[in-house]
Amino acid sequence: MPSAVIDLSHHNPTPDWIRIRSAGVLGVIHKATEGTTYVDPQRETRLAAAKKAGLLTATYHFLRPGDMTKQMAHYLKTVDPVEGERMILDHEDANVSLAQLERAVGTLLASRPDLQITIYSGALIKQQLGSTKSDLGALTSLWIAQYTNAAAPTWPRQTWPQWSLWQWTDKENVPGIAAPVDGNRWNGDEAGLERWLAPAGAKPVDTAVPPPPEPAPAPEPPRLPVVIDIAMPPGTEIDIVVNGKMLVSE
Repeated sequence: MPSAVIDLSHHNPTPDWIRIRSAGVLGVIHKATEGTTYVDPQRETRLAAAKKAGLLTATYHFLRPGDMTKQMAHYLKTVDPVEGERMILDHEDANVSLAQLERAVGTLLASRPDLQITIYSGALIKQQLGSTKSDLGALTSLWIAQYTNAAAPTWPRQTWPQWSLWQWTDKENVPGIAAPVDGNRWNGDEAGLERWLAPAGAKPVDTAVPPPPEPAPAPEPPRLPVVIDIAMPPGTEIDIVVNGKMLVSE
């Protein structure tokens, strides 16, 4: 069975979303931005189609050295995340320091404290952290990259007690995609992945029972004639007037 999640950028061919969902893929993470100006031209249309096919979705920003405040502003403006959306920082440029990564996380949370933040990295984050513990573990989750046939990856346990997502290969063949893609294993069950990728602030479907329809008005009672029986002696004249109108004159 394919990995639970695949990640894409414009470099990958556009999948047949229905086929990959039917094959067992549950989620798609797509590149959104890079640096302070780049926007992936495929992200918006692809993720709209993926959601329509029933896939969970998220985006990532590829960090470059430089002004992290401007990079996070660019990421936020491009994606315009809903409340609780997961935002992922791709940390694999060796020229981006650990301090810059921490600044990027802090900038995102200062601007939008409702967001869920994940760091994607591999050997670089292991090298930069070494045996030290970072506050990043309290603010983010970890998407670790390590291509191995082992049952699990290695990761900076002192900062993150557990990894959330593991990119275990960049050569996975998935039905519905014309070329190999990055495959990612989820550390949990399907319900957990849905909670991790689905925005926490998304409004639930309104399942309230609608009020019963108002009863139809009762039919008007039939109009019955009014009968007035008057006994009069012979030769008596009588005028009958109803609502100002002469009806009988005898």
